[in-house]
Amino acid sequence: MFARLRTIALAASAGAALLAPLPAAAQADEEPLARFEDALCPGVLGLRQEAAEQMVGRLRANAEMLGLRMAENGDCQANFIVAFVNDGQAFLTGLQDRSSYIFAEMTREERIALLADSGPARALLRTRARSRDGMPISRRENLVDLPQTTMWSAHSKIYSATRNDILSAIVLFDRAAIRDLNLAQLADYATFRALAHRLPGPEAASEASILTLFAGGEPRPAGLTEFDRAYLGQLYTGLANLPAPAKLAELAEATGTDIAE
Repeated sequence: MFARLRTIALAASAGAALLAPLPAAAQADEEPLARFEDALCPGVLGLRQEAAEQMVGRLRANAEMLGLRMAENGDCQANFIVAFVNDGQAFLTGLQDRSSYIFAEMTREERIALLADSGPARALLRTRARSRDGMPISRRENLVDLPQTTMWSAHSKIYSATRNDILSAIVLFDRAAIRDLNLAQLADYATFRALAHRLPGPEAASEASILTLFAGGEPRPAGLTEFDRAYLGQLYTGLANLPAPAKLAELAEATGTDIAE
């Protein structure tokens, strides 16, 4: 009888352990900031060909300025898409119904916030953990089989064994909201939203950033600002597996602002 009760108690304890918050979740703020590591291939949908080609040229020029690797122009599969649609919110809802796998890497909170966003511009970034050297790490599907990867490495308190890569980015603009904006402004805004998964806090961005393009202020930024170039330039400088606190400190120093939310 006592043995049976002890067995039940142990089973209950094991179940509680599986349902308890996992240590990895508590370390989320320590994980490296996500950024593109694959060669970038921009594409534009919803514009006439001449305008689309001009925008692609601007997107490529921005990426090259930041030192990103670029795929051959005209002969690559787009992983950075800028699309002009009638209703971005409805577009994303339909996309979730048709191609839910695109949202698989997002947390539930991120997905809810994105689908509820009623603003004129939205960015959907797919991110995936990879090893320090870029080896794929499988996604976690349950509470038993943990993602694993192997590599030659020495223990370090400075660098992480993994990095977070942006696999693809989709930036959506509502047509009705862009009528008084030019292609350069839209391309530069899309550049920031696609290349940075972690955006600066509103106080930092309000100093002078293309991120304020739809904030209603006047005059609107003409393109990437000094703050934007400093932020993106520092984000893509150095190793990709630097823990978030160290990279955030670098970003604060590079921009001269407190970029925390």
